[in-house]
Amino acid sequence: MKLFYSAPSFSDIGWLKWGDQETLGIKMLRKEYDHIILLAHGSPDPLWKEPFESLYHQVSQTYGENNVSLAYMELTAPSLEDVVAKLNKDVRNLAVLPLFLAIGRHLRHDVPAQIESLQSDELQIELLPPIGDDVLVKQAMQTVVANHLGKV
Repeated sequence: MKLFYSAPSFSDIGWLKWGDQETLGIKMLRKEYDHIILLAHGSPDPLWKEPFESLYHQVSQTYGENNVSLAYMELTAPSLEDVVAKLNKDVRNLAVLPLFLAIGRHLRHDVPAQIESLQSDELQIELLPPIGDDVLVKQAMQTVVANHLGKV
């Protein structure tokens, strides 16, 4: 299984070019995919998934339902396996974008094992870095903190 990460560094914003990086010894490259699965953790609380469903609906309306899906790692449906099973057969190069703030046990062990079991010669699946690693998400979190401190 290949792990290609797409997050730019802080110096790669706006007018600056995208560059290769190393995170946890894994090469990070900007790449395009046929389809992206947004992967959230999952929870038995039905209210918990509302922000993820909202994000999915906004993204799918902007970029098309054929380009993005939403799945949950555990405790909530649909699972990653369910979503992959329903993909159009034209999808050959798939990315999984974890809606997690950081890399932990799930992204080091559980999700890669799920992905490995789903890959085939016809379908290559790549695990992207968690969304919390993205420079724009980090900047948004800093802005939220600044707002709460009355600094913006």
